[in-house]
Amino acid sequence: MQCLLPAEGEVFWLTGNAIKKAHTLLGQECDALVFDAHSGFDVNAFAAVSGTLRGGGTLFLLIPPLDAWADFPDPDYRRFIPYPYQPEDVQGRFLQRLVRLLDGKEGECHSPLQGKVFVGAYCIRPLQSKQSIAIQTIVQANVPVVLTADRGRGKSAALGMAASQLQAAGKRVLLTAPSRATVATVFKHAENPPSFFAPDDLLQTLPQGDVLLVDEAAAIPVPLLLKMLEHYPRCVFSTTLHGYEGSGRGFALRFQKELDARVAGWQAVRLHTPIRWAENDPLECFINRALLLDADVGEGVCNTPLNSLYRELNRDELAHNEPLLRQLFGLLITAHYQTRPSDLRQMLDAPDISIHVLEQHGVILAVALLSREGGLDAELTAAIHAGTRRPHGHPIPQTLTFHAKIPGAATLICERVMRIAVHPDWQNHGLGAHLLEHLLGFATRSGADYMGVSYAMTPPLLRFWGRAGFVLARIGFRKDTASGSRSVVQVKALSAAAALLFKGL
Repeated sequence: MQCLLPAEGEVFWLTGNAIKKAHTLLGQECDALVFDAHSGFDVNAFAAVSGTLRGGGTLFLLIPPLDAWADFPDPDYRRFIPYPYQPEDVQGRFLQRLVRLLDGKEGECHSPLQGKVFVGAYCIRPLQSKQSIAIQTIVQANVPVVLTADRGRGKSAALGMAASQLQAAGKRVLLTAPSRATVATVFKHAENPPSFFAPDDLLQTLPQGDVLLVDEAAAIPVPLLLKMLEHYPRCVFSTTLHGYEGSGRGFALRFQKELDARVAGWQAVRLHTPIRWAENDPLECFINRALLLDADVGEGVCNTPLNSLYRELNRDELAHNEPLLRQLFGLLITAHYQTRPSDLRQMLDAPDISIHVLEQHGVILAVALLSREGGLDAELTAAIHAGTRRPHGHPIPQTLTFHAKIPGAATLICERVMRIAVHPDWQNHGLGAHLLEHLLGFATRSGADYMGVSYAMTPPLLRFWGRAGFVLARIGFRKDTASGSRSVVQVKALSAAAALLFKGL
């Protein structure tokens, strides 16, 4: 391996605990990247740091032999497998699929990765004329600007350079993002870094500013973005369309419709050309495909959506059905602003997850993910109630037992609704409620005592779950810094034991 590394240039080597600090490399560049998957194949970190590789550089992915990798008890499994499962219990569907892609056995794979554990990203640094146009648009516009790009296109760098020009012109520039780490590249390219505020802090304090820059806006709920717009008419909403940190396509669908209704003449700028590598780079194409960063929903072709067919998907079959998998994950990405590659891996591999869809003419109109939790013994449940144990992977039973102080809640079996999403073309047509009826039927047939859900509280969601018979079990004390909302837990009893337990709610 040593002889393959470049004699000169920057090398990033990620192994062990260094993988957990991968986010600190964002905004930097390297000529060789070594990622040790034996330490745990953290797919979010892998997707993130792959974007640090310069054109002409090489990615070294250290893995077990390809034919044995899917059976490897990956340490990263501990991140999502529930108690009492162990890494050896995971079937490895995600890795099986990845091996097929590496071997070129999954459809048409036009990448130089076939049969290899490293890949050269052969390309050159392109001109940045489009980036200059984006900077000038931000500096000159007196209306909201929406800046979108795939990762590696220089979007955050453009924000930093625009901030410098605005401040040089005497403007006070404010910057917000889901986290301070998100804007490291903005700070790097700004001569005088703008004042940073977390989204909730910004809206609570409303500091004076002439221009507000919002980076990774897709990770901030639309209601908060609209509140920002009310106080700061000169806003720049910047977001990644396909990325490891979440998707901007749901943002594009929802937020830009709101802008159309509120602001005439707002401007949109899209950066297409990569900065560190050439267009159609084989490494970028492979990672997009392997981690479904570019997955999208199918066309909503049905005329009577309530006649759609319900079925539970077989995850073994789903992992081998690439078109269906891309469509399903694309719908989840579009519906939720923080869907990441790790969610794909968890969806395919985590024990006790089931996937349910409504579909018509081959198009998925609605999807839901359920996680089976609880069923813990009395001794462990008592320890949870006392606050001395927190077994991984049982969030609803634990919060009912410990926070809501409902003794014995963790001994009952819960089906938790992890995600429920409806095709954007068919929202507000009753499909979510229709699918939920099937989920309740599935949970009852499979012996669950109750169904639970946790989400960031909004009036529409409270009404949706309330109409379905879910009762409020807990409201969080603190507001989430990204959503600005308190978390809510709601439950619906399915058995006599659960009905008795939840009687006082």
